[in-house]
Amino acid sequence: MADLSPAGSGLAQFRTRRLSEALLPLELAPRPQLQLAAISRWNALRGVRVGLVAAALLFLLIGANLATPIYPLLQQRLGLTALDTTILFTVYVFALVPVLAAVGHWSDFLGRRAMILPAVALAASGDALFATAHSFWQLAAGRAVQGIAVGLSTGAAGAALSDLLPDHQTLAAKLTLACSAGGVALGPIAGAALSSGANPLLTPFLVHAVALLALCIPLALVHPRKPGQERPATAPPRITTPAHLRPRRLALPRQGRREFRLAAAAGFVSYGVFGVYLSLSPAFSARLLHTHSHMTGAIVAALLLGSSAAAQLLVPPTADRLVIALGMAGLATGLGLVVTAAYTETPALLFIGSVLGGACQGVAFRSLFTSAVAAMDPARRGSELSALWVIVYLGSSLPIVAVGAAVQHYGLLPAVSTFVALNATACLALAAAVLRKPR
Repeated sequence: MADLSPAGSGLAQFRTRRLSEALLPLELAPRPQLQLAAISRWNALRGVRVGLVAAALLFLLIGANLATPIYPLLQQRLGLTALDTTILFTVYVFALVPVLAAVGHWSDFLGRRAMILPAVALAASGDALFATAHSFWQLAAGRAVQGIAVGLSTGAAGAALSDLLPDHQTLAAKLTLACSAGGVALGPIAGAALSSGANPLLTPFLVHAVALLALCIPLALVHPRKPGQERPATAPPRITTPAHLRPRRLALPRQGRREFRLAAAAGFVSYGVFGVYLSLSPAFSARLLHTHSHMTGAIVAALLLGSSAAAQLLVPPTADRLVIALGMAGLATGLGLVVTAAYTETPALLFIGSVLGGACQGVAFRSLFTSAVAAMDPARRGSELSALWVIVYLGSSLPIVAVGAAVQHYGLLPAVSTFVALNATACLALAAAVLRKPR
């Protein structure tokens, strides 16, 4: 059975200085032979292990977007501007990306669970910072902690699902993307629902923190690998010396570079749309629908991402270049309908464009992502997936800063219209690149 997964056999022949075992829980520390630790005795079925990894990724992304519908309340209480809100979105990514770049390869050496379990616990502390925030800087600290937690776990969770489902790489990629997009979509809805009570700035983060801490229990109890199973002698060793854990320069995979570039470009463009939607959709929908309901803004924000997650789960996988190109073109069309809705005062177009754009993005990006992951070297999957996610997450940060500044100077609709025009052009260029036959 695949693991989550720390060191196994095959290390005795490598005489390298190891990090102090005091730095890691005993069951995660490298040693010549796998032994049952005091607490990690639960030999869970593979389906349970897959569920734990998927749940960790889903809950981490829900927490990272829990505050989306609550920002108007925070703006009123703390006197934040629209630019401050967009900066809070980018703080998350600017904390996430360096961590993902610096330690994304650690799970290839320390094991997948050694990254996922601390990330889940750390995310709970980010909730505590948000729940007790009294200033912009405390909110920024909470966002940074959330970004670090997601950065620690993103590459590890995707690699863990691929490890656990070695003969079902399409399903592993589907789960990775669906949990990521689904978490981003469910976050605003959960935040809006939980903030409707007497303590709107406390209850959402308290409930989420309790859920994360509860998830830590089975993650700590499950045995990293089926007792008695040993890693093949030919498998690369999991060594934890300072040299192996040193930050590495991001590099393209050694194989499947075209698939990697297409997936990274599509992710950068589409996650730019996700970021702008999450940061500005409450204000955009309030203007178009003439309502200040937190739930309405959350639903509009979740339509795009929820449609993407649903398409990734329900639509059969495809390698047809025409279908993928049509998906990117559909995202451009959906964005055009959203802007048209604002100019024509037609709310229906906002919902149609959001669903169309999200579904088409889900089909296109899932197909490109699956091809890129399938072409990766299994021994380097954690680091190569981290490099891919670094590029993708940069797309959800840099455009937000530019759009937020443009909103301050030119207004909401002109700024969003310009962004949509540029993004739609990029989507069509990517569609043309996908259709181009590889050399």
